[in-house]
Parts: sequence; C-alpha cells; structure tokens
Amino acid sequence: MQDLIAEFAIESPQVPAVQADEHSTIASLLRWLPAAYKGVRNKLRELASADADISVLVHGDTLSTLVGAFAARLHKTRVVHVESGLSSGRWLDPFPEEICRRMVFRMTDVAICPNKQAMVYMAKHHPRARILDSQGNTIVDAVALTGASSILPDLASPYLVASLHRFQNIYEAGRLAALVALMKDLSDHVDVRFVLHPATRVRLEKQGLFSSLSASSRIHLMPRMGYGDFLRMAAGAQCVLTDGGSNQEELAALGVPTIIMRERTERPDGLGANALLEADAPGGIYRFIVDGGVANLRTRPAALSGVGPSARIAQALAS
Repeated sequence: MQDLIAEFAIESPQVPAVQADEHSTIASLLRWLPAAYKGVRNKLRELASADADISVLVHGDTLSTLVGAFAARLHKTRVVHVESGLSSGRWLDPFPEEICRRMVFRMTDVAICPNKQAMVYMAKHHPRARILDSQGNTIVDAVALTGASSILPDLASPYLVASLHRFQNIYEAGRLAALVALMKDLSDHVDVRFVLHPATRVRLEKQGLFSSLSASSRIHLMPRMGYGDFLRMAAGAQCVLTDGGSNQEELAALGVPTIIMRERTERPDGLGANALLEADAPGGIYRFIVDGGVANLRTRPAALSGVGPSARIAQALAS
C-alpha cells in the first residue's frame, strides 16, 4: 500500500491501524485478521471519543474490506462501500472474494455502484442501503494517471503478460500445473512475462514448478511491479492472461486483449469487446493465441479524461 501512496503522491495523513506486512500464506492471513479488526476498532473508538462524525469507507472485496465493514458495523458507524453490488452469482467463486462481497453488502449503509447491473442487485437484495451511481469504476481514474493509454503494442518484439494469484488457480495443484504447462507451451512461440505475486511464487516453489519455469529462456519471471509500471507493460502486450478483477477493469479501459483465467467473473468490463473468459477462447487458449485470433480482441482505449467516478463519488458523499 505504501508503494501506491508514494506513486500517486497521496498527501493525506496515514494512520496505521495495524502493522503493514506482506501476507503470502493462508496461515499468515488468519493471524492478521483479528489484529486488523482490533486495530480498526480501536481507531474508531478514538474518533468517537472526539465526537467526530464518522463514516468508514471500504472498497472492493478483500479481507481488509470485510474487516473495516465489520468493525464499523459493530461500532454502529456508517459503512460506505465503493464497488458495491458486483456479484458472480456463486457464493464460492471466486473464493473468498465473493463471500467477502456478500457479507459487506449486508453491512453497507451507502452502496456506491459502478454500473446499473450492480445498482439493480443492491436494490433487490439490500434495499435498506442508500444506492449511489458512480457511473464507472474508480480504477479508470488511476489508469488515466499512469499514461498507459498512449502506449501501443510492441509489434517488433511481441510478448504476453501473465498475472495469476487467485485461490482457485494457485492452491489447486492440478490447476496450477496446467497453467504452468500452458505458459511453457506458449513460450515456444512468444515471450511470456509472468508477474509473480508473493503467494504465487510460494505455491510454485512448494509444488516444484518454479525451477522449470525459470529454466525457460522465453519465460521471464518478474516480481510484482508498481502500478504504473505494470499497466504500461500490459498496454504493450499482445495479450494478457489474468485472474484479477482489477486487471479486467484496467485492461478494458486500455483496450488490451485479455483472457480472464476464471470460470466466471463478477465484472462486465471488457466482456464482448477486448476480454473473454478462458472457456470462451475459440479452439482453446493456446490455439487462440498462437493462431493470432487474440488480435481481434484489441479495442481503442477509453477516453480517460473529464470528471471521473472518483470525483462523482466525492461530490455525492459531500452532498
């Protein structure tokens, strides 16, 4: 988080509720949860003692989102949820993000929805929440700040980008082995830049797959990158293979051909345009990429200027 704060030159005071550490295993996350909850609860108590009018704004579907909403609810504090109403329709897919979302929806007082579909979902299932339309996801404002939309694909030295970190992809041994085999097969035809989240690297090493990847001269194993650096690299790629919901939104704004390495997604961004689910790749992912069909997915970058979702949210909350 500190890297993002520095990259975007955020000057608002940062008040830590819990020590910021990297958590790349399930066990470390489980140990973190009670400490994070206690830290947020204590900060809310401090604010309440100062007679402050408090809202707790949480975003997305992470465990920190759930912790913040839960602490606010028990403290009888207003919960504002950004990116509210997105749902895959399946409790356990993606896991645990869908569970986090649905629990947070139930605690939300102000639901800030990125699209009409999300607004309809919240109105139907959680009618007590006040619903606001941000007319898009705040991530497009972040994308605009990176300058990635001006970057063209590298036709002289084409490459793919892979970014995989979801529970279903890295904690199921057979699935992870199949993904590694796909990367190796694709590397026979094009360079692959595989961005490794810390948890992904841990699972690859534990499963004995890391060494075979690193032995390939055309698979470049890269540490997790800064936000702008990753998007600028992705903008120049022939295609991006990702299981990240935020990546899906970012790449939709950039028009980069994207294959979502999941069975389903809670986000509509890019579907039917620059992005498709892995099962929908004609002839399978390998043939779709090697035969060049993926090039047909490229679309023009969105116009990333003017008043964006972040400004609309700020205006709505201030009114």
